[in-house]
Amino acid sequence: MKKILALALTSILLAGVSGVAVSASASDGSVSSSASANAVYLVPGTYFEEGRKIENVIASGAEKLSAEENLAIFTENAYLCTLAEGEELPLPSSARTDKDGNLYSFNGWWTIVDATVTYFDEMPAVSEKMFLYADWRADLSQRRDPVAPEDVPDVLPKHYMSVKRASTGESEIITLNIAGTDVPNAYDLGYGAPVQIYNDWFELNPDDEITVFTAGIDGSEEAEKAPVSLGGKSSITLEASAMENNDTADYLEKAESGDKVVCTAKKSAHYKIYIKFYDTGSTMTIYMQPKD
Repeated sequence: MKKILALALTSILLAGVSGVAVSASASDGSVSSSASANAVYLVPGTYFEEGRKIENVIASGAEKLSAEENLAIFTENAYLCTLAEGEELPLPSSARTDKDGNLYSFNGWWTIVDATVTYFDEMPAVSEKMFLYADWRADLSQRRDPVAPEDVPDVLPKHYMSVKRASTGESEIITLNIAGTDVPNAYDLGYGAPVQIYNDWFELNPDDEITVFTAGIDGSEEAEKAPVSLGGKSSITLEASAMENNDTADYLEKAESGDKVVCTAKKSAHYKIYIKFYDTGSTMTIYMQPKD
């Protein structure tokens, strides 16, 4: 047996139950021959189709009342349940369909107990007349399994590295920051001053593959692979620093195509990376600094 708040009664009635019945005797004081002090009446409901009232039915486990017996209890299309206490209540049937042609679904037998809408699956023990009403639901009103949302494309930053991990084959996006540079011939990417892009510590492992993307080259607003091709040519330069006794070529090697670099570090490490552009964006320089 399950219970829901009485406030839910309104929505249930709107879902297809027709009429609210109240147990009562006939106007002359007599009681229907089918009625008794502890009867359970099942009310499968009615509906209209093309101007005609159609009754839902119960095929077994209950006896359909006559028109006079329905009148005596002020309830139309009622059935007297013939099951013993604890037996599973019968399933009614309905030919009613929603606007898409789907049959209404039976959601259980309910009544109000102590101001609460209560559902019954089995024949209850009763000491007085009880009316159980069929709860019919249109297919459109049924709760459905969650539907996975459509894939939403990731919004990529203006400047980033795509790092393809050799261990998994999956790519990781690492956002690159932008800053000014004092290199006089650095290519102006459209930010109003020569720039470089960089990132603080990130991890690379042997054979991890790096591809750089940035906006602003050739006036582009969207990030594109760097460096760009100029006259069919582009190049990548791996920089070294005598002052720091550091050479990026110790950690990276260029692919033959010149459009990407592949990590060939002999050990896993964390690095900082700095990237500059020359020659109208067709030359990209990379400087990497390992973490001590």
